[in-house]
Amino acid sequence: MILFWLIPGLFLPTLAGVLAIRILEGRAPVLFKFERITLGFVLGVTLTMFITFFAQILTGIKLTVLSHLIIQISTVIAIVLLYKITKNKSNEEKKPAASAGNKIHYSLFTIHYSFLTRSIILILIVWSLLKIILSSATFLVLTPSFLDDAVDNWNLRGKVFFTERRIKLDLPNEKGETEIYPLSAYPPTVPLIKAELSAFAGKWDEGLINSIHLLWYLSTIILVYFAIKRSAGGIFALLGAYMLTSIPLYLMHGTNPYADAFLSAHIFAAISMVYFAVTADNPEEKKSFLRLGALSAALLIFTKNEALLIHLPVILAITAVSLFWLKKKNKLQTSECVKIIYWYSGFVLAVALPWIIFKLANGFAFGNAQALSGIKLSWHPGIMKAVFYNTFLEGNWLLLFPLLLILLVIRRKDAFKTPLLVLTAFLLIIYFGQMPLYMFTFLYTEAVNQTGYSRGLVQIVPIIVMLAALLLEKLIRQEQV
Repeated sequence: MILFWLIPGLFLPTLAGVLAIRILEGRAPVLFKFERITLGFVLGVTLTMFITFFAQILTGIKLTVLSHLIIQISTVIAIVLLYKITKNKSNEEKKPAASAGNKIHYSLFTIHYSFLTRSIILILIVWSLLKIILSSATFLVLTPSFLDDAVDNWNLRGKVFFTERRIKLDLPNEKGETEIYPLSAYPPTVPLIKAELSAFAGKWDEGLINSIHLLWYLSTIILVYFAIKRSAGGIFALLGAYMLTSIPLYLMHGTNPYADAFLSAHIFAAISMVYFAVTADNPEEKKSFLRLGALSAALLIFTKNEALLIHLPVILAITAVSLFWLKKKNKLQTSECVKIIYWYSGFVLAVALPWIIFKLANGFAFGNAQALSGIKLSWHPGIMKAVFYNTFLEGNWLLLFPLLLILLVIRRKDAFKTPLLVLTAFLLIIYFGQMPLYMFTFLYTEAVNQTGYSRGLVQIVPIIVMLAALLLEKLIRQEQV
C-alpha cells in the first residue's frame, strides 16, 4: 500500500511536464500520446524539483506536503495560463503527416505479423517484464539500500531533506560528525523527489522512495521504443526495447537506487530530439523537436554534475552544427534558426545560472565531489587494457559493442553521411572525449576499478541501442530490396 503514494506524489510533476511539452510542440504535435506522458514524467519531475529547490533556498519555506502542493499547483497553473496564451495566438492545431518512408515502415513491420512472430514477441515481452519485476522487487522494494552511492548520497540527502524539512548542506559523515558534505555539490533532483514522496506518505520508506528509479528505467525503455518506432517501425522498436532491457549492467543500474539511468533518460531526450529535427520533413515539426530538445538539454543540468561538464557542451555543439546544416539546405530559415537559438539560450541559462551561482556561493566543486582545479596530468598504465576488458570481455554489455562496431563499419555511409551522424557524433565525442580523463588524471581508478567508466557507458547506452537498431534496420531493409 505504501507504493500508492507514488500516484499523488508524481501526478502534478508529470502534469506540469506534459503541459510544458504541449506548449513547446505548438502547432505540430510530434510525439505519440504515451511518449508525451512518459517524457512529461521525466522532464516534469526534474522541472518541479528545480523550482522547489530554489523556492526553498530563497524563501526558507518548509518542505511539507502543503508547500510541495503549493509549488506544484502554482507551476501547473502558470503553465496552463501560458498554454492558453500560446494557443490563442496560434492557428488551429493539426497533426503532422507521417513521412512516406515512415508509412512504408509501419505497413511492413507493424501490421502483418504472423502467429510465430506474435508468439516470439509475446515471449520476449513476458521474459523482459519478469526480469525487471524480479530485479526491482529484490533491490528496490524488498531490500534495504546497501549500495554505497545510494546510502551515502541519494538516499542520505533525501532522508535529511525529509526529516529537516529543508535543503540541508551539512550532513553527517561516517563518524557521525556534521560537516559540509562534498556530495551536496550534486544537483538535488533525486534526493528531493524522494523527500517529496516521503512527505506525502508521512514517513521515510525505502521501498517507496527507491521505486522512483524503476519508473525512470521504464521511462527510458519507453522513450527508446517510440524513438525507434518513429524512424524504423514497430518491429525494430520492439527489438531496440528488448536490447535495452537485456543489457545486464543497465538493468542493474535501472533497478537499483543509482542515478545513472535517470541521467540517461534526459540525455536520450536531449540528443534524440535533435536527430528527429534533422530528419523531419515539415519545418514546423523540426521546430517542435528542437524546442523539446532545448528544454531537455536545460533540465539535463539539474541531474548530475557530469551533465553540465561533459554532455551538455556536446549536445549544444551538435545542435549548432545541425542548425547550420538545416539553414544551408534551406530546410529552416535564418529567422527560424535564430529563434531556436533563443529557445536553447533561454532554457539553458534559466537553469544553469542559478545552479552555478548557488555552487559558487557555497564553494562547491564542479566535478563529482572533486575539484577540477589543480589536476595533475600523468600517464597511467593499464588503462586501455581495463577499458578493453570491460567493454568486450565481460558480461556487462553482452554483444552490444561488437554489434555496434560491426554496424558502424558495414553501414558507415548511413552512420556518417546521413542524419544518423547526430547520434554517431554524440557517442564518439562523449566516449573518446572522456578517455584522456582516465588515461592522464587521478580518475584512472574509475577505469581500473571499472566504476566511473562503466557508469559513463550506462549513461549513453540508450543512444547506443537506438543507433544500433536504426543501422540494423537499414541493413535488413537493403537486403530485402
